[in-house]
Amino acid sequence: MIHGSYVKRGSLALLLLFIIFLISAVRAADFPRGFFIEDLRQRAPVPAFYNLETHHIDSFTFHQPYVHFIDLAWDREQGRVFFSAQRTPKEPYRVYIKAWPDGEEKVIYENPLGPFRFLLSPDGRELALQVMGPSAWPILAVHDWEKSHTTLLGQGFSPDWSVDGKKLLFLKIPESLPSWLAEYEVASDTTTLLLNEPVAEAVYADDPNLIILKTAKQSKTCDEFQLWDRRRGTFVPFSVSHGDKNTKHCTSQREINAFPGHQFLYFKESPSATDVTEQTMVISDAGGGRLQTLSRDDWDPGATAVETATLAIGEDPLYVMSADGTGGSVEVPKARFVRYQQ
Repeated sequence: MIHGSYVKRGSLALLLLFIIFLISAVRAADFPRGFFIEDLRQRAPVPAFYNLETHHIDSFTFHQPYVHFIDLAWDREQGRVFFSAQRTPKEPYRVYIKAWPDGEEKVIYENPLGPFRFLLSPDGRELALQVMGPSAWPILAVHDWEKSHTTLLGQGFSPDWSVDGKKLLFLKIPESLPSWLAEYEVASDTTTLLLNEPVAEAVYADDPNLIILKTAKQSKTCDEFQLWDRRRGTFVPFSVSHGDKNTKHCTSQREINAFPGHQFLYFKESPSATDVTEQTMVISDAGGGRLQTLSRDDWDPGATAVETATLAIGEDPLYVMSADGTGGSVEVPKARFVRYQQ
């Protein structure tokens, strides 16, 4: 028998979760959809905000002068902007947080070793850092900016947050290549190696128990990505070019990335590893189903997923399009992705 008190507690808990969800949705609705670009209409290119609702480039105000920017991340749910920048050529790079639209800039991380990239966790609580110091490879770290706590992960690259922000997938380099697949768990502040063979690339699917990867052994046999089901211990082809997972012909697939939310992914594909003149960009769902294929002329020189189902491609002009290709594309003239300038 289920007692009434337990039913009431369960109902209250569900009601509370629903209220929290509604509050989050309302807060996000108060802030614009968009992403940061470099505005080339100015004499000296500066970061600006491209509004996906109005399709306009909006100027963005900084209270302090900066000479170089690397990353700018828009936390729409909380109305916060995170960015890494250098005040003067002699000062170290720092990560700042700024309330939308005109809050003061506050330093939340700095490192004198050298410039660094950061990847904001989905919940906005941690930064995955790639510090480009004196070592041959970047030093990875996770920084909890509210607690000012940093966990060093050692040499590595390609960090990728799980959808819930509780885990970080990355490729670890103990001393020198090859790289090994590792996972950092935020709650326990620990790192675990996941496979006993080298891995060249890896990202989470929409479930952290599913990982899209390419092992060193696999790349020698068939240079295509596989989907690893960690619970079942199975490996299957992820997305094949001819729709037949039993085909003997293999293409060369490279540089897989996930859209925010990991419902969609994109990667580069060419007939062979040595010939990239006909390299295309494939956009797929989390199961490998192909949604569209872009020619090199369309996406070159770069592409970035800027929203759950929105991709920005090219450079001056940029083009904004949906993951599944519906609705065409919107041209953004005199704009490019923010560049790191040494």
